[in-house]
Amino acid sequence: MNLTEDLVNLAVQIESLLPEDVKILMEQAAIDLIESGISDRALQAGDTIPNFVLPNAVGKSVDIQDLLKSGPVIISFYRGEWCLYCNLELRALQ
Repeated sequence: MNLTEDLVNLAVQIESLLPEDVKILMEQAAIDLIESGISDRALQAGDTIPNFVLPNAVGKSVDIQDLLKSGPVIISFYRGEWCLYCNLELRALQ
């Protein structure tokens, strides 16, 4: 199975457990997010990434420009072991 299939399956499982009022709230939040236009401001393939420094998985500061000298870079924001979505993404990246 690939990440897309895993995410769809997880969403179906979670949705089956949610009360109807929570589903409505989440659907409205998704609509609000789409209508905000935030995706229009996201970097696209071929864009130049801005310079920044972030902590890596062990807390060491890393500069994106230094990483790019070695080749392509994947940035993943891992919220924690408790996050089902994060764990699916991390497994797919591995």
